[in-house]
Amino acid sequence: MKTEIAKLLEERHLPGILKMNDGSEVTRENFPERRREMLDILAEYEYGTMPSPIGETTWKEEAKFDVCCGKASESRISITFPTPDGENFTFPINLIVPKTATAENKLPAVVYLAFENKYYYPIEEVIDSGVIVAEVQYQQVSLDAAGTFDKLMDSHYFENGKRNGGDFGKIGMWAYAASRTLDFLLTLDYVDKSRVGVMGHSRLGKTALWAGANDERFTHIFSNDAGCSGDAIERGKIGERFPRIFTVLGYWFCENMKSVSESTDDAEKMPFDQHFLLACCAPRKLYITAASLDEWADPTSQYLSCAAASPAWELFGGKGFVHPDRLPKAGDRFPEGDLGFHL
Repeated sequence: MKTEIAKLLEERHLPGILKMNDGSEVTRENFPERRREMLDILAEYEYGTMPSPIGETTWKEEAKFDVCCGKASESRISITFPTPDGENFTFPINLIVPKTATAENKLPAVVYLAFENKYYYPIEEVIDSGVIVAEVQYQQVSLDAAGTFDKLMDSHYFENGKRNGGDFGKIGMWAYAASRTLDFLLTLDYVDKSRVGVMGHSRLGKTALWAGANDERFTHIFSNDAGCSGDAIERGKIGERFPRIFTVLGYWFCENMKSVSESTDDAEKMPFDQHFLLACCAPRKLYITAASLDEWADPTSQYLSCAAASPAWELFGGKGFVHPDRLPKAGDRFPEGDLGFHL
């Protein structure tokens, strides 16, 4: 007899994550090939192709001072990387390091994709828990507006601000900057390289997922309220859907996304759904958070996406998504598996 969650997933008619494009079965050994297939599909139809780095990332400390009553230091760091037009692009980050971090006492770190650098998160509690934060203010990488592909990082990748169908959009650019920030973090002797995460909310939750899916050096991925085109299954979703988000915010994505965004019926024909994105993070740690009243993001579809992606972790002998056989209630937390969820 099918479980309640299995029945709900069956109603969504999702493409499988453990079948290769040619129909053959996915195993632990060939999962990297399947992961590449899923990333290529997501790049082609949704986010655009992520460029490979063409040179070394460098960095420079511009300023440093104590914060939180001297419990941590905050540095202004300039991150620089080469681009296809032969020029370098530089963007700033804020690096906040607890004073307890040393080469002998390495601490975990997180690349925090932030809307603005004004401590609108509990920085002192984060410091007290022993976590290093590298804040990336996203609009200092690429402006969150249509018609701005000729500015900042964009100007180095698109001649006269013009994109082709499969070129990456803003989410891809913000994710690329997260990886270049990771390049820097991995040079620091007080960072625990086995615990380096990426984190974001809403559009930056989508970005954190895309960054983590593409860059396996991120060991932990944290996404809050990513919703449509993020962690929520599109098939059968309520609230925001592909046609609306592409019409209003198409510059976040590649131009090819139009082919699966003409109408909500297109979802049934897509060769992918958002559980592909989550599965590409396996077998690393992934934590999804959602809001019970956020019908625009649709927490039910976010939860079911976790359940649909779970077999990717189970393939490696992990626990995957450990949850009861029911939809979640406000306050539910399911952190036991390698893929966790909090409503």
